[in-house]
Amino acid sequence: MLVTACKFCDLKVTGEDKAIRSVKTSDLSDKDLRLTLLGHFNKPMVTDKEEAEMLIDQCESGFEREVFSILASRGYRVIPQVKTGAYRIDMVVEGAGDNRLAIELDGDEYHGPDRWQHDMNRQRVLERAGWVFWRCFASTWSLRKDDVLQELLVRLTAMGIEPMGAIEHAPSLVEKRTWKFTTVEDDGQVVDETQAALEHAIQAQRS
Repeated sequence: MLVTACKFCDLKVTGEDKAIRSVKTSDLSDKDLRLTLLGHFNKPMVTDKEEAEMLIDQCESGFEREVFSILASRGYRVIPQVKTGAYRIDMVVEGAGDNRLAIELDGDEYHGPDRWQHDMNRQRVLERAGWVFWRCFASTWSLRKDDVLQELLVRLTAMGIEPMGAIEHAPSLVEKRTWKFTTVEDDGQVVDETQAALEHAIQAQRS
């Protein structure tokens, strides 16, 4: 798709995203949507470390932070404090094909009988909406952490939720090439070669 207004091209070739442009990021306002799109091509995935730093602050207890950190370090896509309707889930692990596991981590000091009944009612409502849950008490985690973690990993695998993979172990995702274009005279008229060069590059990528 060629956007002539901004001389920006975004196309898919052999399963890869390619962008051909004639503007520099320094020429764009920080409010310009094109800057966001260019940012994606320059850095298409947020690193695990950066994402973890942004997300772990949303965890509401040390128990949640520990479980989040363990799963994230194994390459799982984990999102804390997911809002769904009028409710909120402690964290959700996402996989391919829209597979999701809702994780509820119950800190013993906060869960009396009334709170437990409320949580179970909430879980049943969300299960009727299609959510699948895995729950764990903080005391159980402390006493049998390795066994409980293995149980969680087995559950994730059974649901088809696999680690997305750490970004530092992935191959290079971005290749940058820069061409310098000039203007030439055609029958005495100055012609901007940029548009023609963009179209030529597009055809070259497709061939």
